[in-house]
Amino acid sequence: MFHSQPQFTIKVEKNKEFDKSCVIDTFNIGSGNIADCLEHCLENCRCQSFQICQNTKCQLCSSHKKENSSLLHDKDGCVYAMYEMRHLTETFQKLEGQSSCMSCSMKYNCCQQSGICRENKICKPVNSQEQPWKRFTCECPDGYHGENCDQPITSCQGYAKGSRKSGMYKVVDSIGGPLYEVFCHFDSDSAWSLVQSYSFANRSLDQFKKSLSNNRPISENALTWSGYRLGKARMESIKNNSSFLQFTCDYEKHIDLNQSDFVQLELQNLKTTLGGNNVDVLELSGCTSYVLVRNGRGKIGEYDLNYCKIKLCQFPDWPLHVVFENSDPPSCMFNAVSCSGYTYEYFGSFHYSIDYCVKRVHRCIQNGNSTTQLWFSTRKMT
Repeated sequence: MFHSQPQFTIKVEKNKEFDKSCVIDTFNIGSGNIADCLEHCLENCRCQSFQICQNTKCQLCSSHKKENSSLLHDKDGCVYAMYEMRHLTETFQKLEGQSSCMSCSMKYNCCQQSGICRENKICKPVNSQEQPWKRFTCECPDGYHGENCDQPITSCQGYAKGSRKSGMYKVVDSIGGPLYEVFCHFDSDSAWSLVQSYSFANRSLDQFKKSLSNNRPISENALTWSGYRLGKARMESIKNNSSFLQFTCDYEKHIDLNQSDFVQLELQNLKTTLGGNNVDVLELSGCTSYVLVRNGRGKIGEYDLNYCKIKLCQFPDWPLHVVFENSDPPSCMFNAVSCSGYTYEYFGSFHYSIDYCVKRVHRCIQNGNSTTQLWFSTRKMT
């Protein structure tokens, strides 16, 4: 019996029984002794609730009413019980401290039990206020996901179903090498992988003057917003798992696209000017045909880029960048009110962008510390 019984809260529902498919073990107990049944439950790490039927039959359940309420049915002569352990760690320490047997710590520290998680999954202790009946969870090792944890994560998309908190995440190198970290930005319908970032002051560095077809990594294992670029193999791996490209300005200062200049383009819409063939943006040498920005996928300064026509250009000694069509109709508010009548480069090329007209509105070039980012992502179609 437990000396720390006040640590546990038990709630019961009379004449209720959980579905038999969730019963993982059965014991005979003294007549209606709910404490004995609780002890059996706590000795089995998979037990999340329990029930006593016919007053002496203790049945352990691998699920819980709050997660599977549809599995709870009316049953005369049964009592369904749920327990909570709000101070789980403290309780375990006290129990282990009062016993000299080796089995006690195994009993209550679930992650010390061999085979508790199947396949390649890793056991991690849980002390949750929201789900106090859970004592452990099985997670995939860093860089892998899937039912059997055998699917490599090669971009931020592999973490789209997780916490969705922007930051550094581990992904698998495209050439099967060690894990490396990449910065992920999550919004409502996408997970963006950062492949390049540099400051306006560093625009003349060789890594940022050349085409993406060149393998010129810098700080790829230690993110520096003023000078960062993944190697081509890693960049290619992320791009191949993506359907959109995005440029941003000064992202690291706000972590919020609403306070940044940005533009998003669907990769399948990028075509060659002759023949209308699909374009590999990493290998692009020249310019794509113009595409129309729609659905709130871009802004510069205070100006929405909806209905603006833009193209991507890149040459061996001229990095990937955005060019606006200078004959856009008035429906393109950016050209209508800012630098209309001129061809300027934005988001990545600043050969002719020092002009006050551009510098006045474009966050990527307002001072030496202004930064430009390139991202790839898979996102919902809108």
